[in-house]
Formats: sequence, structure tokens, C-alpha cells
Amino acid sequence: MRLWRLLIMLPVVLFVSQAAWCAGLGARDVEGFIGTMQELKPYFDQFADEAEDDGDATSTSRIMGDWAQSLKGKREVEGTLKKHGFDFDSWGAVSQQVTQAYMALKLGKDGADVLGQMQQSVDEIQASKDIPADSKALMIEQMKQSMVEMEKTLATSPENQEAVKPFIPQLDTIFEWQE
Repeated sequence: MRLWRLLIMLPVVLFVSQAAWCAGLGARDVEGFIGTMQELKPYFDQFADEAEDDGDATSTSRIMGDWAQSLKGKREVEGTLKKHGFDFDSWGAVSQQVTQAYMALKLGKDGADVLGQMQQSVDEIQASKDIPADSKALMIEQMKQSMVEMEKTLATSPENQEAVKPFIPQLDTIFEWQE
């Protein structure tokens, strides 16, 4: 479930960020991201609890999208972002880069296997006679979107991965990564 939340979070960060990609990550960017997420995580946890996240990809996707929308215009969130050197758009861009670099490092060579497993799931959904056609189409579309984001993640620049590498333990805590 944690991996699904992270995979679903990637498109949300894309949605949140209307700014162009930053030139690249530095230690200050990653530290600012960590500080911001440490303060904003309770907002997400509360939102997910209230929204009754049942842990499937559809539910988590909806909750993450709703949560991202709910943050815009909140003074306390804007204050938190400013305290860590961001505005809403720059935080979105840095969040995207940090998250993708983190996932690229965590998945490493296994990333191709994950993509293969995702494709296998798509094939199984397509072949299933037990899933209604409209549900099947939605599930396949969601999986394909996740696969596109995974491909972007695996193509993350080595420079961004190097910037994130010293912060893996803090990011593991934020993303609740469990080996």
C-alpha cells in the first residue's frame, strides 16, 4: 500500500506543479523538502483518515488529488512553504524531483521489474472476464498512467539522485518506506 501511495503521489506532484523543472536539486532543496513534508505530513494523514482511504490505487489517487487541491490557499501551508524557502509552485517542482530521485534510488535495478509487473497486471485485467468493461477501462488507464510516471522516475537524472542520496534515511521516514 505504501508503494501505491508513493506511485499515486507522483502524478499529484505533477498536478500541483505548474512551474518548469528546476535546473537540478541541491542539498538545500532536499533539506527544504524534508522540513516542509515533516510539517505537512499530519495534514495528509488526517485528510486520508477522514476520507476513509481503503488503500487501493483508485481510492489513494482520489485522496491525493483532493489533498493537493485542499492545500492551495491555506495560509498555514503557505507559511510552512515560505519558511523552507518555497512558494507553492517551487515546492511542487522540487517535490517532484525529490520524489522521483528517491524512488529511482530505492527501486534501482528492480524498477524494470516493477514496470514488468505493472504490465503483467494490465494484461491480466484486459484478459479478465470477471471485471465489467467500464471498470476494466478505468483500471487499465490508471495503471498506464502509473507506468508513465514510473518510467519518468526511472529516468531521473543521476545528479538529482546524488543530491538525494545523503538524505535517504530522512526520506524513508517521510515516505514510510519499509524494506
